[in-house]
Amino acid sequence: MILLRNCRFACYLLVVLSINSRLAAAGSDDWERALADPAAATLARPSPAQFAWHEQERILFVHFGVATWEGMEKDIDGRTDLSKMNPAGFDADRICEVAKSWGARQVLLVCKHIGGFCWWQTDTTDYSVKNIPWKGGKGDLVKEVADACRRHQLKMGIYVYPDDSRYSTRYGRGGRTDDPAKQEEWNALLRRQWQEVLTICGKDLIQEIWLDGSCIVPLDDILEKLAPDAVVFQSAGATIRWVGNEAGLTKDPNWNTLAISDLKSGVATEAHSTPDGDAWGPVECDVPLYDHYWFWNPDNGKKRRSLEQLMNIYLQSAGRGSVMLLNSTPDTNGVIPEEDQTRYRELGGEIERNFGHPVARVAKVAGGEVIIPLDKPQRVNCVDLQEAYQYGHRIRRYETDARVNGIWQRVAEGTAVGRRKLDLFPDVTTDAIRVRVTAQVGEPLFREVLVHRASPALAAEFGQIPPVTRGALATASSIHGPSSDAGNLIDGKPETHWSARASDPQAWVEIDFGRPRRFAAMRATEVADHIREFQIETRNTLNQSWRAVFKGGRIGSGFKTDIPPVTARYARLRIIRIEGPAATLSELSLANRPDAWEEVSIPTLPGRAESVDIDLSQQIVDPGQFEIRLQGAEAISAVPLFEGILGDTGFLESTSASSYRLNRTQALGDGATTGIRLTFATPPDSDLKIMVRPR
Repeated sequence: MILLRNCRFACYLLVVLSINSRLAAAGSDDWERALADPAAATLARPSPAQFAWHEQERILFVHFGVATWEGMEKDIDGRTDLSKMNPAGFDADRICEVAKSWGARQVLLVCKHIGGFCWWQTDTTDYSVKNIPWKGGKGDLVKEVADACRRHQLKMGIYVYPDDSRYSTRYGRGGRTDDPAKQEEWNALLRRQWQEVLTICGKDLIQEIWLDGSCIVPLDDILEKLAPDAVVFQSAGATIRWVGNEAGLTKDPNWNTLAISDLKSGVATEAHSTPDGDAWGPVECDVPLYDHYWFWNPDNGKKRRSLEQLMNIYLQSAGRGSVMLLNSTPDTNGVIPEEDQTRYRELGGEIERNFGHPVARVAKVAGGEVIIPLDKPQRVNCVDLQEAYQYGHRIRRYETDARVNGIWQRVAEGTAVGRRKLDLFPDVTTDAIRVRVTAQVGEPLFREVLVHRASPALAAEFGQIPPVTRGALATASSIHGPSSDAGNLIDGKPETHWSARASDPQAWVEIDFGRPRRFAAMRATEVADHIREFQIETRNTLNQSWRAVFKGGRIGSGFKTDIPPVTARYARLRIIRIEGPAATLSELSLANRPDAWEEVSIPTLPGRAESVDIDLSQQIVDPGQFEIRLQGAEAISAVPLFEGILGDTGFLESTSASSYRLNRTQALGDGATTGIRLTFATPPDSDLKIMVRPR
């Protein structure tokens, strides 16, 4: 048996080496042929500016202004006493060093925030750096940062708030004046401000333009002339999008494409994504270091995010193909606090430790299957997929397997890849990784595929089996309003929520998985602790009655529980009793558990049985590897049954006389079944149990 397995492994390595050598020999020809695939000719693609910006992956935001001295988040009226603003310790080189310490390649500077204070020498307002004590009113913070970025070979982004307290008594107006008669006057002033800042920095340096609030003032001609290689955030000329939250989190899947009409609306977010969109508009995830504060004050250091929180954000932004925009904020002396600087260094080090030293990699592969052999069997827990996204979203669905003892075992699956997709999973000892594209538009193009051994703790947090609720459809008995749709409950974003009407005390949310799915664990989070009793119910067809599979009490914040393993097409969360207002939850996920043993129903055995067929279709719903354990009997042989016959859609391996490892290699279609034929030397007694769990 061992000799046979070693021979199979040797043959496998020869095949892989042969494939890789052919790719190396023909590589450029295969790649060029794939590039010309006519099926992908109409896909939306990034412009050179979008591609260059996206490749940065990490950007340092810098919020520094009047609000820093006021101990607030915004300067509302533009009337701060400027005589107290003297950031004598400001060092632009230090800002750049902080950016580089966590891997950022661009500094996005807030040159003017709400209220109208300007950090450069300008005649458009007296509310500016020329009227503060710093450097005798001769300082120019914008120029200092621009010069430092050049020295440190960093790109630069510019944020100039479109409103001014002299022309608008409210913020968030997008440059619209209170008095329409003054609109042209303000348009001229804001245009001058943008011309001044962009001229100071230089067109070669500017990579990004932030028009916060969807600016209505016409600036296209200025940006085209002075920042031709920059992407634009929020305007009719937008080329990138806001993620839609300030938590720094992108959902999975994250598509870079959307309808061009949505992109040009100036208010498009991640919610507008669609894989077949006719415009390319990547997502930027902005997040403050202090939760949730953008400006320094003496108390905000207590709200500094932990390293674990920042890594979670990195995985759910850059790790899902977006750009992570992490804020920094100097204090009143102009210095980023040392504790903050330490946290940035820790973050950069943690990213490098986990993803900077791959155990294996392949590059520039055209085709729907990529095999990455490892030098030797070793423990891994992350596959790092990178599509050649400059040619569009060609990959639409994929599956990732690890080769364990000669059998392919499913470790991850997904849809959107784009710039980067980090898939973490529980540690597995493997000698090869295989990625197969199962849905595509045109020939798939992998820029690179890497295999990592990340921190086990990190993989434990993010490497769980994907919830079956991901991508499902949700409906509710009622919703409180347009922002509380049932779909918010299963979108994986903690900042969204489902809320029932107050007149619906026994509200419910029904989830359609699209096909039978297996789950054995539940997570949920209430916005407020009102639920006192609930239950999870399931059914397989619409004409079946609901069956309660789990009953619980309070949910509150961060509720987690195991539930009896169940396979069903439909699931329902039903509120039975509530105290207070209507039920409001921000999260519900149902998932399988790797350690969830499930007992299999077995037929009545005859007095003397040579063999018996056991149906495992309710336990083995998805492709992957499963453990089968016999309790109370031993079998002398076992063979797998797929669709009722001895097929080639999986393998079965004996690990002892009473346990087996079954691998289902192909997805289950309509009518597909999975079973096992066991042969006993003598009839098993009545205590026979058969247990199954995913590996």
